[in-house]
Amino acid sequence: GNLHYRLELFIQGKASDGMDINRYYNFDWNDPANAPDDRAVLTQCAILQKEMEGLVKAPLVEPFAGPAMLTGRAAAVFFHEVFGHRSEGFRQKDINEGQTFARKVGESILPDFISIVDDPTQSRLGSSILLGNYPFDDEGVAAQRITLVDKGVLRNFEMSRQPIVGFPQSNGHGRRQVGLEPVSRQGNLIVESSKKVTNAELRRMLIAEVKRQGKQFGLLIDDIAGGFTFTGRGQPQAFQVQPLVVYEVFADGRPDMLVRGVDIVGTPLVSLTKIMATGDTPEVFNGYCGAESGSVPVAAAAPAMLISE
Repeated sequence: GNLHYRLELFIQGKASDGMDINRYYNFDWNDPANAPDDRAVLTQCAILQKEMEGLVKAPLVEPFAGPAMLTGRAAAVFFHEVFGHRSEGFRQKDINEGQTFARKVGESILPDFISIVDDPTQSRLGSSILLGNYPFDDEGVAAQRITLVDKGVLRNFEMSRQPIVGFPQSNGHGRRQVGLEPVSRQGNLIVESSKKVTNAELRRMLIAEVKRQGKQFGLLIDDIAGGFTFTGRGQPQAFQVQPLVVYEVFADGRPDMLVRGVDIVGTPLVSLTKIMATGDTPEVFNGYCGAESGSVPVAAAAPAMLISE
């Protein structure tokens, strides 16, 4: 029942070793008066072109385990893939699912300075629209703001009309693409932090952690295309997030170096505990998420984040 507008910019290049490299940027709006003007679009085109020219010449990164800083958009996608899908209620009772969080309600799964809400009633965050906004879900239940994680402790799940033990009622998260059966899905996943520093200070903390671990560099992950996660019981309980723009940040003060070929892989219960601190400015990632009930518009918002490994 909602009307969305999207303008997609896409550019593709090929490195000398044959690797295909993609960059994209989306403008999203829901009121014709808020459409981007030509200057904003052309400015973003120029940024994408400059990044692509750098990426096709950038060296391949070597396999790496160590500290990384994710900008807000990158952190938002990280939480969507690593946490969000595993907090969808129907996954907690399907025996074919890994049920990562099914029996962890009331337990600490994140550092105590992190809280997470899903709020499809919220239409904007700052100047950014939130694509996961809707008044009623696809089962006729009013959208609700729910606290999934409170100060690191798991408290709730996104629920449709399909009940699970301890959670008999829908909280307005039954969603679907037209023609498919609704299941519990994410709406607007918003990460909040009480351990905030400026992004500049977070970068200094990254360099300090690189030195503490005896590494030559850490990674600064600036933008992410998306990712996927395995939740089935017969699959490894792992995720993969696909960065688009990544820099090596050196401990000795050398200029940052753009690199390519990076994937972030890990397991959720370990990765979520590695967060050291966050920035103080949330950023929004809008997209369309595909899962069992098809493709639905979603948003994720998070501040920049420092991960020790």
